[in-house]
Amino acid sequence: MKQPDLGKKISELRLAKGLTQSELAEKCNLSLRTIQRIESAEVTPRSYSVKLIFKNLDYEGYTSLDKDSEEDENVTDRSNLKTNITKKALIIALVTCIIALGYLAFDSKSEVQSAAQVKTIIKESQANIKKWMNTNQVDSVLTLYKEDACVLQSICGKIEIRKMLQSAINKNYKLLEYNIVSVSVADSIAVEKYENIHEFKGKTRKQVGITEWRLTKGKWFIVNDVFREY
Repeated sequence: MKQPDLGKKISELRLAKGLTQSELAEKCNLSLRTIQRIESAEVTPRSYSVKLIFKNLDYEGYTSLDKDSEEDENVTDRSNLKTNITKKALIIALVTCIIALGYLAFDSKSEVQSAAQVKTIIKESQANIKKWMNTNQVDSVLTLYKEDACVLQSICGKIEIRKMLQSAINKNYKLLEYNIVSVSVADSIAVEKYENIHEFKGKTRKQVGITEWRLTKGKWFIVNDVFREY
């Protein structure tokens, strides 16, 4: 399995397990940034890392990557390393590392500050979804989904999602309560855990789920949604 299918598969398995990227990184003893880069297909990880991730996701269908395509998660281009490194090159590398560390320290602070804003945006979006679903405005709901978004990992694309939503409305679906349990934010990805109470076919039901949001061109869109009912 190669990128981007590998990253998409890991993301689907993680969401199915109800794990955030941070939780998966902790279970695998990898960095959060590594998991983010793998899922977004920015890097092709080593077979060892993939096996470790799939092991923690209880997935046994992994086929080893081609040896020639393996590279580490730090995107280190080993072919460009030279055995005869001059003192000048070492100094430049050291200065670059110091600058990078300073940037990361600053960025981590700004991320904490922006997390509250992201949570507010998601809360407002979900309030709109509740209003639109209850007033049969399916097309308005779809504006919050990416074109290739998936629901329950099998209903993918706006056309199929629209059919699902309209079918629910036709069966007297009403969203009574919607509660956000938690929101985890990392760079351009946010994972929301939620629960709701709704009416469907004349019965009141409870639903719990996980929604993955992605920041695209300055706006947050739903890319994955998995849930189950009680």
